[in-house]
Amino acid sequence: MNSARLVEKPLLRVKGLKKIFPVKEGILSKRKGYVYAVDGVSFDIKRGETLGLVGESGCGKTTTGKTILRLIEPTDGSIEFEGVDICTLRSDDMRRLRSKMQIIFQDPYSSLNPRMTVGSIVSEPLDIHKVAKGSDKEERVVSIFKRVGLKTEDMRRYPYQLSGGERQRVGIARAIILSPDLIVGDEPVSALDASIQAQVINLLEDLQEEFHLSYLIISHDLSLIEHMSDRVAVMYLGKLVEIGDSNKLYAFPQHPYTEALLSAVPLPDPTTRREKIILKGDPPSPINPPSGCYFHTRCPYKFDDCKIIEPTLKEVNSGHFVACHLR
Repeated sequence: MNSARLVEKPLLRVKGLKKIFPVKEGILSKRKGYVYAVDGVSFDIKRGETLGLVGESGCGKTTTGKTILRLIEPTDGSIEFEGVDICTLRSDDMRRLRSKMQIIFQDPYSSLNPRMTVGSIVSEPLDIHKVAKGSDKEERVVSIFKRVGLKTEDMRRYPYQLSGGERQRVGIARAIILSPDLIVGDEPVSALDASIQAQVINLLEDLQEEFHLSYLIISHDLSLIEHMSDRVAVMYLGKLVEIGDSNKLYAFPQHPYTEALLSAVPLPDPTTRREKIILKGDPPSPINPPSGCYFHTRCPYKFDDCKIIEPTLKEVNSGHFVACHLR
């Protein structure tokens, strides 16, 4: 990634973000407990930067991304975009701001309206935000179709008539047509074939350079995150356990959970072997998380303090933060 384009002031600043869902049961919907899907998450994203968010399924990655865009309302915390806490904005103000914050969904089929042509899908944001109309709108849609590698005749087709890769390009076109500053990519290539994944990744990187985009890329694919990200944040059971420069974090992971995740990443050199770290047991239930460090029930290095005291993120190297009593 090109670090020269980064500036000090963050485009997005998330502080103490929480999203708690009530759990109900029975015909009377009696409250059974709460799911702490996102539990006190904090991070920044600079202009032109890509932050990768990784972790096991169910750790709260997608909920974090949707909450940042207020597609899901946060329970607590602040989300500052260009210095404005969007949690305090009313619906009209938030609607105007959405042109600067867009999302690329995981499933390129279910995220597109099957009753609309893909040309209408891509042009719809221009209508909603009253950005362009008439010939100007058509020119912008044609231009963005060409830019993402689609043909102008595709505009008259419906989502079911396109391949998975073409549908994801439609989703990307819809996300960038308003010239946003931030794009959240929720597993943006996981539903695609490997050969198509590479094409879409290259497209996303080219668009970032051309439109000066900032990305939050959510994925379980550690190789993808390493390739695309300037910095990486590792999530476990709703909490961030490590965040830092991508190259340094992959070379020298500081948290035992990060260590275990990276041990499963295949090495490009077939003659080189990496010892895999097999974690025992399953992640605890987010309804009833353990005391102290959430990871202590699976950690091979745990000691008494881990079971009692919850660790906080602390800087162990320049810009590298880890939540672990061992550091």
